[in-house]
Amino acid sequence: MNSADLQPAIDYVQRHGSPVEKARLARLLYGETVPDDVREQFERSQRGDGGWAAFWAPDYSSLDTTCYQLANADQLGIDGRSLVVVDAVRFLVERQHLDGSWEEDPTEAENAPIWAVPGNTAAGLYVTANCAYWVAMTGLVPAAARDAATYLSFHLGENGALPSFAHTHWLATAVWRHQGMDDEAAKGLAYLREQIPVLSAGNLAWMILALRQGGVAATESTVSAAVDRLIVLRDPAGHWPTDEGADNAAHVTVEAIHALKLGGRLV
Repeated sequence: MNSADLQPAIDYVQRHGSPVEKARLARLLYGETVPDDVREQFERSQRGDGGWAAFWAPDYSSLDTTCYQLANADQLGIDGRSLVVVDAVRFLVERQHLDGSWEEDPTEAENAPIWAVPGNTAAGLYVTANCAYWVAMTGLVPAAARDAATYLSFHLGENGALPSFAHTHWLATAVWRHQGMDDEAAKGLAYLREQIPVLSAGNLAWMILALRQGGVAATESTVSAAVDRLIVLRDPAGHWPTDEGADNAAHVTVEAIHALKLGGRLV
């Protein structure tokens, strides 16, 4: 697949995407530097403690939202040693528990969505996997990533399942591979391979990106099968569909194109 094949998808993002989504796509396809206004707005949105506010708690710095913004920073090409990234990782590490886990602040339990509710095992594992992933990818605090990887492994079943959401599995598997925990990573990959038929396009793209950036090869069977399925889920109009009812087709389309590139299908 080449850029000509993707032109309808590119046009869709240009018509419907946010400035950040357009900037992510331009960097991905053409290596363009993020526009100054987009970068400045991104940096201004960071709170004084290094985190970002959640849509569900505008006066609270959320671990999950901070991870989402670290993903944006990565795709915008913001240097991993820049102050904005260093401060974000510092924020995450300062909130890590002694056992290696993370969870959102208990005072926000009433406001938090299901995937971030403090005190809930499934949510705690997801937030831990997400924070661990970005701490590991930045490489700024190796001990924090290692402790989190070990914590996550305590909850891993023999079949590769974790008592948590689908997202937790690919984030944790990427962390295990990154940390050289190959037995845990192999179990996670085997479990994920079975989930591919039921995952949405947005989740497949997220899974591919996480696994590839964590060090899983593009030729690994789970990654290859996920890319195949992602291509099948492309909308006839050329872009990729919204993710589980959310109005985010432009975001999913950028993620899908990125996944195709890391999956070795975009030349």
